[in-house]
Amino acid sequence: MDFEKAFGEYCDLFFHQPVKTFGDLDASGSGSFPQYQEMVQFIGESGTNFLIVIPDAGHIGTDLESVARSFLELEGVGAKVTCDDEDYPDPLQSAFHILGVTGISKTRSAKIKESMQARALKGKGLGRPPFGYRNGEGGSLETVKDEAPVVELIFRLYIKDGLGLRLIVQQLNDRGIKTRRGGNWNVVSIRDMLRNPVYMGTYSRFGLRLPKAHEPIIPPEQYRQAQDTTRSRKPVGRISNAEPFLLSGLAQCGYCGNKMMGVTRRQSWRNKDGKRQRGVYRYYQCQARNNQSVCGYHTWRAPMLEGAVVSQVGLVLQAKTAGVETESTDDQKPDLQSTWEERVRNAERRFVQAMRRTARGAVETAILAQYLGELDGARASAERAQNPVDASETLQSWDELDFDSRRDFLQTHVARVVVNDESVRVET
Repeated sequence: MDFEKAFGEYCDLFFHQPVKTFGDLDASGSGSFPQYQEMVQFIGESGTNFLIVIPDAGHIGTDLESVARSFLELEGVGAKVTCDDEDYPDPLQSAFHILGVTGISKTRSAKIKESMQARALKGKGLGRPPFGYRNGEGGSLETVKDEAPVVELIFRLYIKDGLGLRLIVQQLNDRGIKTRRGGNWNVVSIRDMLRNPVYMGTYSRFGLRLPKAHEPIIPPEQYRQAQDTTRSRKPVGRISNAEPFLLSGLAQCGYCGNKMMGVTRRQSWRNKDGKRQRGVYRYYQCQARNNQSVCGYHTWRAPMLEGAVVSQVGLVLQAKTAGVETESTDDQKPDLQSTWEERVRNAERRFVQAMRRTARGAVETAILAQYLGELDGARASAERAQNPVDASETLQSWDELDFDSRRDFLQTHVARVVVNDESVRVET
């Protein structure tokens, strides 16, 4: 058998001891893996760590998701997987190369990447230039007269004035300084600008770093000061374990229409007797205020807002059961099945992004497993939504339900929650 011969040569080359071979595809070529579970059981019962050699990722899965599941399962039983491929020995990288992503031509993508890499070697601009620059006639980045002073202002506010990201956003928006598209600034835009070495004249793309590739807006020493400032402001030793918020995606500000985002704050203080106390506060806050420093400081404590919403949902459903007409947003609320299909697609997209990051070593495999679990959760929730439970029974046992069940119920029965300072309106 050709593979057994190749496997033997691989073991001789890398000084491994061959133990056992398992067949994968059946004779019909239907894509099943008849001996895969036999291999998993063999590894589990042996209690020994093994290196599994496969020709490519197509031998442990037929698509990206099935490859990821097999890869994580094999790692879970203590085995490492490698491909007998000099260019793509990593199974996750092999999966993208062999299986690809639906709708993407690997040949065309390779040619485009080669062309982009050739331009990158010359420091030529690719795609939309960053704020403060434009693509010149020769392809190199050139400064924009009206935008460069804004970049200088942002770095000065951050380094010399010691302002945080949100205060810089507020400063820019209060002064009427707009983004290139004429919109308000937000925290993410400012953060990315402060991290971008392009502003000290360094071109960075495809792992290349070309210093003095174009005219800098910020001196290199000032850019490095910004990086030092960022590192000094990062909390040390804090482990993030944020709990999700029940109304995420449903609650919106009644004043500007933006989403209300969940925020967790931890505080500590000393009492008069010297004893230290700690508290955790969870609340919803207008996203526009938090990210763009516009709108007002509209907040609700999470338990109060969630309790008010559940109470209103119960009253609305009781009224509908009694035949009383209530305010409806059927003209604005999307079809339930379409809504859940969109949520599943979003979970699938996040999974593929996580697999890409794992394949290039940017995150640990545990993160990939987390996103795969979220995809499973989205599919399970979509399936439950097609068979809704009795609303009255659900509300009566609300305190005994887990978070996912509560979340599914609200997303099934609520279109949006409009939040004002003194009132809440639930639209179904």
